[in-house]
Amino acid sequence: IFHGKFRVVLYDKRKDYKFQVISYPFLDGNIPKNLSYGVFTSQLARFCRVNTTFKGFYDNVHDLFVKLTRQGFEPAALRKKFNKFYHSKLDIWGKFGIDILPCMYNIFS
Repeated sequence: IFHGKFRVVLYDKRKDYKFQVISYPFLDGNIPKNLSYGVFTSQLARFCRVNTTFKGFYDNVHDLFVKLTRQGFEPAALRKKFNKFYHSKLDIWGKFGIDILPCMYNIFS
């Protein structure tokens, strides 16, 4: 509780496992690439809705970006998806009270 309000941060218990959990598609699979990249966009919306702090959102996006790039996703394509999300979903990310775009460039550079 901070200033009389609950702080909620998404916790991924799979990080605690001693083995790797495959939870997102690989680009070399049978799923069309545009659907695979759609996973990133849907997770951005989920992270925004669940987290009450920008730091929680940032950490979740960073972890997802690292995981997806290790699975063959193109960083430039993920950045493009993020930009589309940023420009179309102010109603979701605006709750953080800051312009998230400059902060997020650290992840995509």
